[in-house]
Amino acid sequence: MTHHPRPLDRLYVLLGDPVKHSLSPALQNAAMRELDLDAVYVGLLAWEELVESLMRSVSRLGGGGNVTVPYKTLAADSLDHPSETVTSTGACNVFWWEEDRGLCGDNTDVEAFQGAAEALLGSGLVDKRVLLLGAGGAARAVAYACGRAKVEGLDIANRTLSSAVSLADELGGAVPIQAVDLNELESGCYDLVVNATSLGLAPSDPLPVIPRSLDSKALLDLVYGHDGTPLVRAAREAGMRAEDGRRVLVEQAAASFERWFRLDPPREVMYRTVELTD
Repeated sequence: MTHHPRPLDRLYVLLGDPVKHSLSPALQNAAMRELDLDAVYVGLLAWEELVESLMRSVSRLGGGGNVTVPYKTLAADSLDHPSETVTSTGACNVFWWEEDRGLCGDNTDVEAFQGAAEALLGSGLVDKRVLLLGAGGAARAVAYACGRAKVEGLDIANRTLSSAVSLADELGGAVPIQAVDLNELESGCYDLVVNATSLGLAPSDPLPVIPRSLDSKALLDLVYGHDGTPLVRAAREAGMRAEDGRRVLVEQAAASFERWFRLDPPREVMYRTVELTD
């Protein structure tokens, strides 16, 4: 049945570039319809210079939203009241307005990644060796979660080595961290490999790493697709347990929903919407 937005709908937005591929509007609108909320969620292709003004205008009108690649760091700098997690990661992916605090934001990627990683591994992250591909906003959330979970070691591999070094330095000495040039990564033994690069959003993208070259038990690709991603398929062919980013997507969306509405999100509906499969 076609849903026609009702008058005076509260507007929630996804700001990023690109956003056309995103499943967030489908799953958030399904959740809002399930609870009969007077709200609608849309994806907006945003220019960098408009991100803060869009965040402020949409939230001041009673709505809110999410921020995705490549604007999570910019969103963090735009907030009046960042959460501790935003301050620690330097990245924000959800925002809303509070009359006494102004523009508020959080980073729900952290809890979403940790939950998805533990579901994939069948255990916690403590004492695990993790290879993180990328050093941007999504990678910051993963690295922060790994530090909080006390992993045994974290290698951060990025095409620009200086960015990996900077991220490692920012995290301090919570866990042993090593910065690696992604172009020179050839092998390694890990409990979990995490792709936090944007490679995989376009069908023509090269794989960020060749899974069969790594001795790893599992791979989590934060990129997602309706039939998985090329990296996930390659990892499974190499004998790894592997999953794309849909579980992370749902869990961060559910956490965002809680921030906006102070209600328990209908997770079953959200999972059914993205058709999460093993």
